[in-house]
Order: sequence, then C-alpha cells, then structure tokens
Amino acid sequence: MYRSGLLILVAITSLAFAGSSFAQQKPPPAPENDPLYMRVVATPWPPAAQILDGAGHRHSAYELYVTNFGTTALKITKLEVNGKDGEDVVVTQSAIGKQLAAMFVPASGGDASKPNDPSLKPGQTGVFFIFADWAPGQDDPDTFDTAITIEQHGERSGSGTIHASALEINSDDPIVIRSPLRGKNWLAANGPSNTSAHRRAMIPVNGPPHIGQRYAIDWIQLGGDGKSFTGDEHKNSSYHAWDQEIRAVADGKIVEVKDGIPENVPNRGKIAAPITYETLAGNHIIQELSEGYFAAYAHLRPGTLKVKAGDTVHAATCSHIWAIPAIHRSRICISRSATRRRSRPRRDCRLRSISSRSRITRSTKHPSRR
Repeated sequence: MYRSGLLILVAITSLAFAGSSFAQQKPPPAPENDPLYMRVVATPWPPAAQILDGAGHRHSAYELYVTNFGTTALKITKLEVNGKDGEDVVVTQSAIGKQLAAMFVPASGGDASKPNDPSLKPGQTGVFFIFADWAPGQDDPDTFDTAITIEQHGERSGSGTIHASALEINSDDPIVIRSPLRGKNWLAANGPSNTSAHRRAMIPVNGPPHIGQRYAIDWIQLGGDGKSFTGDEHKNSSYHAWDQEIRAVADGKIVEVKDGIPENVPNRGKIAAPITYETLAGNHIIQELSEGYFAAYAHLRPGTLKVKAGDTVHAATCSHIWAIPAIHRSRICISRSATRRRSRPRRDCRLRSISSRSRITRSTKHPSRR
C-alpha cells in the first residue's frame, strides 16, 4: 500500500510541474463565457438615420460608438455597412486602412480633422463617423446594419466580427424648402461631407451625444475676385454677406429667438462672448416647419432680427438680416427634434442646396412622389 501511494504522489507531482511549465509557454484561452462580443459595446447613433439629397447622390450620416470593456487592447481593422430594403441589401460600404482611420476619433480627445489609429485600450471609447452614399436610381434602405472586424493579441484576447444592432431610417415624408438667400456668388463652405468640422461637432447634452450640425452648411458670399471681403478685413461691414437678407425657407412658426450677443472682430483671434450651450449658435432664430421639424438660422447680426417667438412666417418672406461672426459666415440648418419642442431642439442640419427649391428628404421608396 505504501509503494502504491508513493507512485501516485510522484505521478501527480510530475503532472503539476508539467502543467506549470506549459502555462508559462502559452496563456490559457478565454473562457467560453467571455467571448469577444461580451467585451465590446458597439452602438449606432442617432436613434434614426436621415437621408440627404446632394451632389447627384443620396447620403446618410450616422455614428458608431465603440467601447472596449475587456482587459486587452483591441484594434478595429474593418468597418462594413449594409443598407437593407427589407431583407435585400441595396447599399454597401466598407472601409479599411487609411480610409478607416480617417473615419475614427477616440473619445479621449483625438484630432477629428486627422486620421486616428482605430485602436482602443481597455476602458476606452471611440467614434466612427459614417457617411453612406448611393445613386438616386437605387432603392432607399430601411435600415443600416453595421459590423466591425476586431483583432486582439495577448492574454484573454480574441478576434472576430461584432454586429451592431440595426439602425432604422426615418421614413417620414420629405420636407420641401426654398433657398433662404438671394443674389449671386454664394459659397457653400463646410458643406455636408464626412470630413466637415460640422459633421464631427459632437456635444453631450444631458447624457446622450448630439451632433446638431451633421449636414450644416456655412454660406459665404464672394466678390468678383473670389474673396469674401473688400477693404479692411477686420471690419464686419467689409464682407459681402454683410446686410444680406435671409428669407424663411418654408411656412412655419417662430419658436425661439436669441438676440443681443455682440459681434466678433474678424481675424483678431478673439471672441466677443464666451462659448456656452446658449451662445454656441450666436444670435439665431428657430422656426417650426411642422410638428417635430425645425429650421435654425444661426450666427445672425445683433439687432437685425425682425421676428419674435410666436410669429408665423411664410416661404421666401424676409425674416431677418444676415450676420457676420468672426469666421465671416452664417449657417442655416433644418432639424428634427426628438422632444417635439418641449425642450431645446437638436439642430441636425439637412439643407441640400442653394437652388430655388430644395428638398429635405428622409427615406422614401417612391421618388416620383417627392
């Protein structure tokens, strides 16, 4: 009995040493209850995407927020978007390498104007800015399916593909608007694109992230020499857009007016008032076009706003005078509010062009009905 017990003890000891040596050479695999999809959060935003007509194509901008809840760094190597009409894929887009890096901004404060390495350390969050586009002859999608391919190396690592929940596309009927401007040589600066500063101007408000300028346009009037001013560049009155009228883009009711914010001095590198949530849009007017939909006219010249809250205005009616802030441009936005105007609406801009009539479009299957 004693010899038998000794042999068993020796065998167990040998196995223990062998196991210890093996563990040093190769880390244990991640347990079955800890797969990659349980360590990465990928959330599309906003709750419903919009469709924009512009430059002969249709576009839709949304974001994918990704958080690494694991204990190992990860790298996103590919992003894929499938726009679906029912079960049929009608729009596809994918990005890798430099194109993927140009879409990514870490939440820790990366430069949104430059490509960023799409890698996340444990606990970090990053944002992918997506700008899907397709030809008008294609069917419009009902939803966007978004997937990211991830690579990990090291202990408790895993590689694979994460599929985010489907993002619905707003199916409301399109809103038709008129041009708010008159005259010639208007330049649509910082217009809708995936690299515009407006596109990436994310501001958290009471928790959720908001990008009230996804499709914003800054309008600048140029002279015959291609410049925006004549004379002293430090005087607002030197700029061609000075004193130009802006007209209502559609019939509607004025629901908010902000006036009294002083003008900036152009090209001085200083601002006349601290930038806060209340002053971010400068002097501005918000007009309700229909229930839940708004037009915002931003950065207006103080003392020139001709309407007040409660007024009803009509398309092409002159409602106020253009304003020139320090960057010599003014902005118009069309928005949909998730709050039905019980609180300040998000200004989610969707102006298509400066033609005599423009269309703000969401999803529709029947272009002939536009």
